Amino acid sequence: MKKIALLTVAVLALGAVVVPASASALTANEILQALSADPALLSQLQALLGGTTSTTGTASAGSLAAVQALTKDLTIGSKGTDVTTLQNWLVEEGYLVMPVGVSTGYFGTITQKALAQWQAENAVTPSAGYFGAKTRGVIATLSSVVTPVGTLPAGCSSTTGYSSTTGAKCDGGTTGVTPSVNEEGSIAVDLAATPANNANVRTMTDVSIYGVDIDAIGSDMSVDRLDLQFAVTPVGGSAQNPGGFINKLSIYDGSTLLKEISVGSSDFIKDSSDRYHIILSGIGFKVSKGTTKTVTVKASVNSISSTDSNRTLTVQGYAGNSNNVRATDTAGFQSYADMSGTANTRTHTFKPAGASTLTVGLDSDLTPDANNAKVSSTNGIEKKTMMAFTAKSESGDSVITKIYAQVNATSTAGLPSTLYLYEEGGSEPLASVAAGTTDAAQSAFTSLNISVPQDTTKKFLIKADFPTTAAGQMASTSLAASSVQWEKPDGSTASTTPSAAIAGENQYLGSAVPVFSSIVGSISDPVTHPVTGTTTSLTGKITFTVKADGGTLTKLTAANITVQAASSTKEMPITITNKNVIVTPDQDTSDGSTATVELSAVLENSVMHTAGQASGQYFFYVTGIAWTVGGEAVTQTWGLEDFKTGAKQFAI
Repeated sequence: MKKIALLTVAVLALGAVVVPASASALTANEILQALSADPALLSQLQALLGGTTSTTGTASAGSLAAVQALTKDLTIGSKGTDVTTLQNWLVEEGYLVMPVGVSTGYFGTITQKALAQWQAENAVTPSAGYFGAKTRGVIATLSSVVTPVGTLPAGCSSTTGYSSTTGAKCDGGTTGVTPSVNEEGSIAVDLAATPANNANVRTMTDVSIYGVDIDAIGSDMSVDRLDLQFAVTPVGGSAQNPGGFINKLSIYDGSTLLKEISVGSSDFIKDSSDRYHIILSGIGFKVSKGTTKTVTVKASVNSISSTDSNRTLTVQGYAGNSNNVRATDTAGFQSYADMSGTANTRTHTFKPAGASTLTVGLDSDLTPDANNAKVSSTNGIEKKTMMAFTAKSESGDSVITKIYAQVNATSTAGLPSTLYLYEEGGSEPLASVAAGTTDAAQSAFTSLNISVPQDTTKKFLIKADFPTTAAGQMASTSLAASSVQWEKPDGSTASTTPSAAIAGENQYLGSAVPVFSSIVGSISDPVTHPVTGTTTSLTGKITFTVKADGGTLTKLTAANITVQAASSTKEMPITITNKNVIVTPDQDTSDGSTATVELSAVLENSVMHTAGQASGQYFFYVTGIAWTVGGEAVTQTWGLEDFKTGAKQFAI
């Protein structure tokens, strides 16, 4: 009886509970049961008694199987081993914390509340804390993972989620900071910048509708409840129960799904001011002390037909109270924050999915110019970029489902073996397909699921593998008219883009080739006659580098390069014979090595008169390079678009 007397004195000292005159006849267990409605007071009482705040119970890996074997209904006042089995399981699941001095085996208000919370979070209605047939039916569907004793962090019952006592990840990872333990704390909240208001929502699944930035002050904080107010109003109509439009709510920590619940009209509570709200509990959102994290709410809604009205969805903290966000610190105390009011409101207008238009065009910047490519005698060519194109979704979201790519070559020996589809910047292909075996054959990238949101442009590349037989061939890829198929938001399919064929440049394949790069053109000021003011001469320079790939490149000379001068309209071009070439180093270029070539060309007044040219802006450009690499001699007339200078005035 000494302990009972001390307990009674402690209760009276706290001044929070009125103890009946017959309190001396109560057991410690009964008094603590009476105090269970006030966890904070109970914690203070336990501190006065010198006890700890909780015990981990006797839960084991087999407790789920044990509770699944129960057949009796249990409620307030029930006693015995069945109650102990239920309590052990609730402790293991993190719903029940048995106060010091309260033994298991008695079904009191503490057990009732723990069971009610589990029922509410597992769609058992009514969630009254009664252990009956409905509850046993849901528990029977659960499965357990047996983990060796001692391998899990404190406060964890499995390898998923976070510890209820330390905040650490139950998979053995960390939250990034040392978790706080038994520290009192609080939260501060703000409306998150994302998601922002959206007046043109065209998707119906997992739409981000609300975000809360949560600061943890003084302790790690576990956010377990949001009380949110919803208003759904058809444009031109009156407000309706949000559950008639919203069918699912999901809560995320970044990309991690914390909780997902299906909802209907009965899940939204309507108060006396005709406001609808819903309490989302059991979230398990962890915020480490001194940090800020964002919890995001997403909604899935019923589809809107093209003849139906748009829906305006407004979300904020419930205005009926200020306890919109609830969190618990590591000492077990709860903290609340207010998210009601217009400053904390997000508004979204949902519109019929409707149609979308996809436009596809050649991306000239990413499509390689016509050039030379070496074909390995053992590997051919792997993943050579052939062309690039853009896809932009207009007036709605689009999903690309098929792309038909066409291949061309001098002969079938030059056709690629495999085609790849990449998104710009991607390290792995989105898809691959065997290339056609005849010239102009189309190969289909099928089963694609490439989302292109409204007003968004995405860039794609087509790459190709070539066999060893492709040496000496010319090859290219293209997209024919209407070769890209996409799905509209309403589920229908279209394939009317591109409106005309788009094609990459020809690529010239050889066993030994030169590769040209770093091309720079310049032109000097004209030399002018001191008396007549006419132009005496005009000089242009084109400098470039060349790499020998597959064999030795014979040193280029002026005779190897054909250069012309012409007006800006390229009318009546003149082939320049007064030219010079300087190669550094002044020798043949060995395989894999690089040389710098400086070409200078002079256009003279006498040549202009002979050719019957008129005064105007003139420039220089290369029209051919005769090269020999690895003994193979070729005159190249392709890939020379950048071998040119600017223009200067030539006065006749």
